Amino acid sequence: MSKKISVKSHVSRVFLQNSVYFNTLPKVIWEYVSNSLDNGKDDVPTTVAVEVRNEDGALVIADNGSGMSREDLERFFTMHGENIQRKRGKRVRGRFGTGKSAAFGIAKSLLIDTRRNGKRNVVSLHLEDIKKATSGETFEVNEIVVDEKTDQDNGTIIEIKEFMTSRMELDTTISYIEKHLSRYRMRANVIINGHTCKFKELPSVAIITVQAPKEVEKHIGLPTLTIKTAPFTLDQDDRGIDILSEGIWHKTTLGDVEGKELSERLFGEVDVPLLEQVSDDIAPFDNTRNNLLNRANPRVVILIAWISQELEKVRQSLVKEEREKRKTEQAKKLAQEAQRMADILNEDFKNFMFDLEVSRRMTGKTKSKIDEAVSLQGEILPGEGDQDSKWQQSGQPHGNGHRGKTPPGEGDMQRDGPNLLPGNSKGTQKESAESGSKRRSGLFSIEFVNSTKDYPRSQYKREEHKILINLDHPQIALALKEGGGTQDSRHFLAMVYEVAAVEYAQAVQFERFNQGEQIDAAEALFAVGDTVDRVTRRFSEILQT
Repeated sequence: MSKKISVKSHVSRVFLQNSVYFNTLPKVIWEYVSNSLDNGKDDVPTTVAVEVRNEDGALVIADNGSGMSREDLERFFTMHGENIQRKRGKRVRGRFGTGKSAAFGIAKSLLIDTRRNGKRNVVSLHLEDIKKATSGETFEVNEIVVDEKTDQDNGTIIEIKEFMTSRMELDTTISYIEKHLSRYRMRANVIINGHTCKFKELPSVAIITVQAPKEVEKHIGLPTLTIKTAPFTLDQDDRGIDILSEGIWHKTTLGDVEGKELSERLFGEVDVPLLEQVSDDIAPFDNTRNNLLNRANPRVVILIAWISQELEKVRQSLVKEEREKRKTEQAKKLAQEAQRMADILNEDFKNFMFDLEVSRRMTGKTKSKIDEAVSLQGEILPGEGDQDSKWQQSGQPHGNGHRGKTPPGEGDMQRDGPNLLPGNSKGTQKESAESGSKRRSGLFSIEFVNSTKDYPRSQYKREEHKILINLDHPQIALALKEGGGTQDSRHFLAMVYEVAAVEYAQAVQFERFNQGEQIDAAEALFAVGDTVDRVTRRFSEILQT
C-alpha cells in the first residue's frame, strides 16, 4: 500500500502569512504590549515601557512581567500553539498563537531578551532566515544566551529593527494604544517615549442597561447591554457598542443605526462570554486581529440584530429629546451666539488663507490644498476677462506638460506666468467651486455642549471642523454664575468667545498641517498667538456693540 496522504504545513510560509496581519506600527506595538499585560505578575501591576527610536531605527518594548524560561520560549515560537495562560484558566487576549510573527509585518529583525527565576535567555530571528526555510519544515531561532544566571528581576525586552516602513507615527500609535487600553479593563501602566498612556471615560448624559430577551438568550446567553448617550458627536473610533467576550474586546459596532440621525452620540458595551466558549462550525471571529466579528456566524448575526434594535430605541428617544431642547429660549440664544462667533471665525479664516495664498504665489510656492472657497473666492485674478485686477501674473509661463529648460523665477520683465505680484491687469472674478444652494457658508462651526466638569473646556472635532465649548467646565460655569446665570451676560460671553478664539487658533494650524503644509514648531506657535490676538480684538468689538 502506498504512503497515506497527510495534512502538512509549510512553516515559514504560515509564519510570514500571519505577519501580514500586523501591517502597521500601532498593531505591532499593541500585539507585544498586550502579550506583556497577559503575562504580568499576579501581585504587581504590569508596567510596559515602549521606545520608538527613529535615530537608530529601533523599537524596544520592555516589561516587568513574569518573563520566559527556555521552555516558555519554545512554546512562544510554536505557531498556533495553545496559549499557556489560557491553559491555566486565565482570561487573556492571545488565542491563535500567531502573535510572535507580528514584528515581521513591518521589520526584518526580532530579538527577545527575557529573564525568569534567575535565568536569562536571549534569542533572535531574521526575515532572511525565515525565507531560507524553503523546505517547509521547522526552522531554528538563533540562541544567543542560554540559561545564563542573573540576579535581574523577571521581565522581557523585545527589540525590533530594520524597518520596512518609514512611517513611525508616534501620535497615531499612542492614540491607538490608549483606545485599546480603555477596553482592556485591568491594572496596567504603559509608557511610550516618556508619555504615560491614559484613557478618560467618555462623558454621558444618559445610561441604559438592557438584558437579552429569552429569544436571544438561547443563542448568546444572558449578557447585559449598556448603552450610553454622549453630550456631543463622538470621534469615529469612540462610537458604537464594544462587544467583548470574557473581557476581551472583539468589535465595536453601531449595527443598523450607523449613519442615522444622532447615532454618532451613542456608545457602550456588552460582554458575551459564550463567543469565547463555543466551538461553532463557523467561528465568531478569526486570527486576523482586525477587531471584526464574523457575520457568517449565526450567533453574531443575532447579537448584532439585538444591539441594533436596542440602539434604535435609544436613538429615537434622543432625537425627540434634542428637538424639544432646541425649542427652548436658552438653546436659541446659545445657537445665535455660536453662529455669530462662527461667522467671525470663518471671515478671519477666509482672509488669512487669502493672504497666505497671495504670499505663496508671490514666492512661487505650491498653492494650498485647503478649499479655495475660503481663500480667493470673490477676488478678481489676472487672466481671461476684462475686469480690473490688483494683481498681475509673473514667472515662467505654463508649458505643454513636458520638462522645460527655463528655470523658475520672476525674471526682469513682466510676463504671464503662474505666480502673482501686486500690479494692474485685466482678469475675472474667482468663483467658488460650489455655487447656488450648495455653496458652503464656512469651514468652521461652533456648538455648546454639556460635557461634564472633568472634560476639556473646548475641543476641535476634526472630521466636522466643529469647535465644542463645554458649558460644564469649571471656568465657564463660574463665568455663567458670576454673570447672573444668563447666557447673554457680557461676563459669560467674553469667556466663551475667548475659549472659541484659542481653540480656533490651534485648529487653523492643524488644518494647514493636515493639508500637507510644511510648518515648523516656532512658526506654528507664533501663528497661534497672532491668531488669538487678531480674533479676540474682533470679538471685543462685537461684544461692545
